[in-house]
Amino acid sequence: MEIEEIHDHTRIQEESLTNTTSEVIETYGESKRNYLVPPEDVDSIEVDGSQKLTEEGIDDFIRKEHLAASEGNNANIDSKYTPQLGMEFQTKDQAQHFFNFYAYLAGFETAVAHVFRTASRKRNNEVTKVTVKCNKFGKEEQPKTTEQQGAAADKEIGKKKVVFKEVGDIWKIIRLDLEHNHELQPGQREQQFSGHKYMTDLEKTLIRTLNDSNIPTRKMISILSYLRGGPTALPVKKKDVSNFRTKINREVRGSDMTKVLDSFRVKKTEDPTFFYKFELDEENKVKNIFWRDGSTLRYYADYGDCVSFDTTYMTNRYRLPFAPFVGITGHAQTCIFGCAFLHDETTTTFKWVFETFLEAMGGKHPKTIITDQDKAMKAAIEDVFPNTRHRNCLFHIKTKCYSKNIKIFAAKEGLYEEFEDIVNNCVTEEEFEGLWGKMIEERELQNNKYFTKMWETRKRFIPVYYKKDFFPFIQTTSRKYQRIIEAIDRAENLEDHYSSQKKPKELLFGYMFEKQAHELYNRNVYKKFQIQLKATSTMTYQEIEEGKAFEVWQRRNQVHQIQNIRKYTVLTDLTEGKEQFDCICAKFSKDGILCSHVLKIIIEKEISNIPEMYIIDRWRKKEMRMLKQPMGEDTIATSSLLRYNVLSRKSTVLNSKAAKREEATNYLMAEMDRIEAHLNQLLEPPARDQNHNEETANQEIQTQATSVQNEIEDPETATQKGRPELPKRMKTQIEKLNSFYCVQQ
Repeated sequence: MEIEEIHDHTRIQEESLTNTTSEVIETYGESKRNYLVPPEDVDSIEVDGSQKLTEEGIDDFIRKEHLAASEGNNANIDSKYTPQLGMEFQTKDQAQHFFNFYAYLAGFETAVAHVFRTASRKRNNEVTKVTVKCNKFGKEEQPKTTEQQGAAADKEIGKKKVVFKEVGDIWKIIRLDLEHNHELQPGQREQQFSGHKYMTDLEKTLIRTLNDSNIPTRKMISILSYLRGGPTALPVKKKDVSNFRTKINREVRGSDMTKVLDSFRVKKTEDPTFFYKFELDEENKVKNIFWRDGSTLRYYADYGDCVSFDTTYMTNRYRLPFAPFVGITGHAQTCIFGCAFLHDETTTTFKWVFETFLEAMGGKHPKTIITDQDKAMKAAIEDVFPNTRHRNCLFHIKTKCYSKNIKIFAAKEGLYEEFEDIVNNCVTEEEFEGLWGKMIEERELQNNKYFTKMWETRKRFIPVYYKKDFFPFIQTTSRKYQRIIEAIDRAENLEDHYSSQKKPKELLFGYMFEKQAHELYNRNVYKKFQIQLKATSTMTYQEIEEGKAFEVWQRRNQVHQIQNIRKYTVLTDLTEGKEQFDCICAKFSKDGILCSHVLKIIIEKEISNIPEMYIIDRWRKKEMRMLKQPMGEDTIATSSLLRYNVLSRKSTVLNSKAAKREEATNYLMAEMDRIEAHLNQLLEPPARDQNHNEETANQEIQTQATSVQNEIEDPETATQKGRPELPKRMKTQIEKLNSFYCVQQ
């Protein structure tokens, strides 16, 4: 088996050499016909009717080239692959590749010694002259004997270099010296020389594609090696690919915003419901950008009551905060309503992005919004969204608390569990405030600045203060655009299919209301419902007032005890057909599903079905949704864009079906002509006058983005708030685990 693998490896190397040689001939055959090779020598290139070198031909060339190289520039050069003064090439890459291939056959390694770039702004810092040298230039081989030392003293070190220069539209060899001060190695063709850095056009195109997808360089090398037949067959190294990526990025530098604008205009042409807007400064440099896809308008119409907005992502060249507007779909999955890049984080900038967001969404305000802590953002929200309930991101605040107090949490045993229980599980404001004060006193945290600040701002992020507000299944803004939008659409369609087709193997307990929940809920929401139902098995209850009030709590004989056992009060009206439930935990108000405490009462009172009012339309399967009431906050523009979106999707389905057969295509075309004629009659001037305001409002949104001029400049690199971060040493995996363990303990 090992012998076979060795033979396979040898075969791959031979095939790679043949392919590389073929590429050289095919790439430069035309240029050599035009510039390099005399007409009578062209036929000698071809072997058996193809432009491929044979193994014998290469061996013959190596013997001659070794002799020619050892004799210096005075040798009789008759090889068509040996560089000569005045040779012309169509491009710089062709010139370098020609010399590198000569070096590869002759047996030495090359290096780019100098690159000269033009100072002309019109040519974008392009290379106009390149000097390539032998990698042993200036390094004389150390003599081993006295005779060799004497001979070396009389020998002058050769220059061993070639200079290519752009002259008009061609590249010429303007300087050439092929003398070497070391022994060549023409027989070691399997050796990997770093100077022979050649990438085919297809490989360069592949690298550009991978670069656009942010694939790391090391993974690019793996992909290119696989395509070439293995790492030894790849004539470039990681640094070469990295340099080419730098070249790609240099091509677009200074024109990023122009390309973004062009991309947005193309999308606007393809989808008229696409929206984008720029804000420029006095020097025509981009300050802020906002955009949203056409499909997100539908999501916002259905799920725009709760919005998450985050500015903590800074992963771009200009350090502009990336700020997505995020929501939760009916499958409890993340969806993106729109995105923005912001120049700074001031009240003025936040007001611009919030007002632009409202403009893009037809003026519909969210009912609740969750953001990170920022005074400027808070002021902008109060101004633009006066009736929207605003809270801060609990996740960010807790993370910051742990990072600033990691030694305290590690030193004070049980503080972590107590802190998490108080923050997450308190059911009344009074309970939270009492337990917090007790924790601060017993743990001696009165002088801790961050705990003091958390207390002062508690009403902005502690869940108990927001338990009656609708924030479904989110405590954080950290939930993450063309690929993302498409992925969201695919995921939603897939979940619609799963929810309607897939059934659980068996119900947890076999209750009738459990079967009802499965039939009505989307799959992911049903899983969350099952978590609450499963929790009822560890609970007990007490009826305080018959049919009106109950207490539910965790049993004390559980292996996994919670920090504090709380009694949850559930108020009820058990009149048959009019059942109502109200739990002090307010999970239904926040997440839209019944809590385990209410489900416990339903089980114990043997209620067969969950009242319809407690299965909200948002979480239902599409076919199970109740008739929607008209949304009072929808504006004229929103309605028009939504109708366009619905019609576009419907027509796309019909077009796809009709395109399969010619008679079907002709039929649909005829029907479209008929429909168009009827529409023209329907939209006669009276009807158009009636809808004049709607069309005007829609037109303003559609043409808003095109007001940006073509000649815009890239933004300045933004300055982050606060003190710049100091360089941080990368932690080892063991250190990370130890830190996490300390926090947990």
